[in-house]
Amino acid sequence: MATKMTRREARESAIKLLFGYDFNGEESAEAFYALAVEEHEIPVNDFAHDLFFGVCGHAAELDEKIAAGANGWNFSRLARMTLAILRLCSYELLFTDVPKEIAINEAIELAKSYDSDTAPAFVNGVLNTIAREKEV
Repeated sequence: MATKMTRREARESAIKLLFGYDFNGEESAEAFYALAVEEHEIPVNDFAHDLFFGVCGHAAELDEKIAAGANGWNFSRLARMTLAILRLCSYELLFTDVPKEIAINEAIELAKSYDSDTAPAFVNGVLNTIAREKEV
């Protein structure tokens, strides 16, 4: 049964899943998600589920957009939490109907809560670049 939570809480669950999955070597996204739910590491929520699998399903394209938007930064040197936040919000910007302003604001708030002090400004810059390119 799905847990009732706010969209922000669901995004937090998705970020935690994406962060953990990034450390995963061989396991499929489905097996990783099932284990996280079984071990009660995350509550079951449809929005968090859709975000996690949406990002996993579009990972290569999202990473390409992030690398292009992170002008001057080596993609492989991005912190894993920063990358999880960027992937989640890039997915929302490119593949959902979440308004651009809300998606970017949510990413900045996640960066403030879960990442370094410099991450919110970096996340904002990369996501605004991605959003501008989508509009063209």
